[in-house]
Amino acid sequence: MEEQVAQRPRVSERSPERGLGGTISAPRTLVPALLAAIAYVDPGNFGVNITSGAEHGYALVWVVVFASCSAMVIQYIAAKLGMVTGKSLAEHSAERFPGVGRLLLWAQAELVVIMTDLAEIVGGAIALRLLFGMPLMAGAVCVTLFSLVVLALKVRGRSHFDSVVLVLLSVIIGSLVWQVLIADVDRVALLHSMVPSPLDASAALLAVGIVGATVMPHALHFHSAASRGHDDGTVEVSQAARLRAGRRTVRSVVVAMSVAGVANISLVVFSAALPSEAGASIETAYAALGAGAGQIAATMLAVALLASGLASTLVGVQTGDVVMQGFGRRPIAPLLRRMVAVVPALVILGIGIEPTNALVWSQVVLSFALPGTLVPLLLFTRDRHLMGALVNHRLTTAVAALITAVIVGLCGYLVLTGL
Repeated sequence: MEEQVAQRPRVSERSPERGLGGTISAPRTLVPALLAAIAYVDPGNFGVNITSGAEHGYALVWVVVFASCSAMVIQYIAAKLGMVTGKSLAEHSAERFPGVGRLLLWAQAELVVIMTDLAEIVGGAIALRLLFGMPLMAGAVCVTLFSLVVLALKVRGRSHFDSVVLVLLSVIIGSLVWQVLIADVDRVALLHSMVPSPLDASAALLAVGIVGATVMPHALHFHSAASRGHDDGTVEVSQAARLRAGRRTVRSVVVAMSVAGVANISLVVFSAALPSEAGASIETAYAALGAGAGQIAATMLAVALLASGLASTLVGVQTGDVVMQGFGRRPIAPLLRRMVAVVPALVILGIGIEPTNALVWSQVVLSFALPGTLVPLLLFTRDRHLMGALVNHRLTTAVAALITAVIVGLCGYLVLTGL
């Protein structure tokens, strides 16, 4: 027993977080939370939230708020899992569900990575076309090469991953909030939209897409890995110290998910001022924004989309590594794995599928995949033997289970209404 305790990773509320690139000094729990927040403002969010705002006004704001609050709960328990045990969600899943279970969960996680890559690459390609007139396929190749360059720099130990991602996050948030400040916002209608209301079939599809775009399954894998504690040979910290670290994790996740929530609500709010036909695609929204608010506003939207695509690509690279290392148990050449993951996105663009539709449907697929990630996470974090002092409170487990049930219900409703 003493040997097991000595090997348990330390959980310190004071230790600095140097990030995955080794460049930022901040509270240990804050940087991983902010890095995970990128998953909540990726190009998929742009596609589904712009379409929601333009076609349905503020009607789906309550779905964004629900998804953002849900994200706070599940990202908190994902961070706890890595922080307490020193293992990622993928590693725990592979150990707890061997054989066929491991293979099924691995396949589901790889599907999540592929759908995430699809949103990142397509979104970045759209942004490059809007800003520079670059063909979609060429833009997709550029975004893919960007991720491969970052991967190569990381292998050589020269990556400043966290710094780059946080700068890009700042660009995204600043650009989107500025769009809201210059938009014609109906504040009364916006407040009323916080109350849930019935959804028709079209809105239901977008609602599921919003949930898939906001509560991202790959963010759970990433956050559990980024928050992992480290065994530095010191004595195990006390239960009180673990509880303090848990409270610090709560604050960090609330801050990070609030930042992402502001971005997502901003997308819906300024899009609600656009003509309904602007929701057909990001390109039409860009044109409508330029016609109504000026070219500077339209350019700022494209810049935010490009920053989103590049930042989420970086997080996608890391998530692919986490999933492969956790489930695969044996190394695969990073270049080969990354190329396989981006092939579907290149194929979709190559055969001429409308890019914004591809973004929306990628998020719907992520919604259907989400329960397969959430259920194992709940099982692990409610295990007192595994989590110790930071085991889920019964209320936490109940709320997370309710969130899972609502997501499954939304997916079921989508199927019943014929997609």
